[in-house]
Amino acid sequence: MRVTSNLPEPEPAPTTRKRGGRPSAEHAGEVDRRILDAATTLFLRAGFDATSCDQVVAMAGAGKATLYARYANKDALFTAVVHRALEGVAPAAPDVPNAMPVRECLRAVGLHLLQQALMEESVALLRVCLTTAQRLPELSRMVDQSGRDSGVASIVAALAGPAPSPDGVTAATAIAQRFIDLVIVPQQMRALVGDDREQLDTAAPRRVDEAIDLLARAGLLDAFEPMAQAVTSRGQVERVRFSWTSE
Repeated sequence: MRVTSNLPEPEPAPTTRKRGGRPSAEHAGEVDRRILDAATTLFLRAGFDATSCDQVVAMAGAGKATLYARYANKDALFTAVVHRALEGVAPAAPDVPNAMPVRECLRAVGLHLLQQALMEESVALLRVCLTTAQRLPELSRMVDQSGRDSGVASIVAALAGPAPSPDGVTAATAIAQRFIDLVIVPQQMRALVGDDREQLDTAAPRRVDEAIDLLARAGLLDAFEPMAQAVTSRGQVERVRFSWTSE
């Protein structure tokens, strides 16, 4: 399966370098970065099968001996690319005020997560991992689980607050799991099969709102809906949403 993308080219390799002796740690780190940058670009653009180690070292300006000293084969190189990519795809969820109604809170976090899931780099990485699922099944499962865990953690943090009780975490996790299955997974699947990104972005708010309505009708949001009246210092009455926090 061939993958096309508009991913940026890696920075060109330097044309000169010192000869003789062992390379410095700084130089070794620079070589590592160039190899992984080139491998990332090629794997995400052309796919696993159409990418060779010869192409990687040519783009990286490195030798085959240098690559194989670090990675035993193409499988190991691809695994390193995936691990590095996952380290950089867990952006912080948007700040959500504790007093924000649960629907608005879930909508804000959900739209943020969906935007991240539909990014070109995220979709390209997932697409290539799917094509290697039979060859590297554990890696594919790790990518899927990592994305799900990151999304669940963001939703739980937004709904249950910074110091949640065990019951709060349980309730928020149930919401997060269902939300991801209702919104993130179907939309990302549409992106994987080539649906237009602009159309997916346009449909995102409606998809999120529909999922929230389903969760509300199922009673899953009830635990985060109770309201209390609080009297401010000026005698005004405010309605404040309770949060699941430990005492």
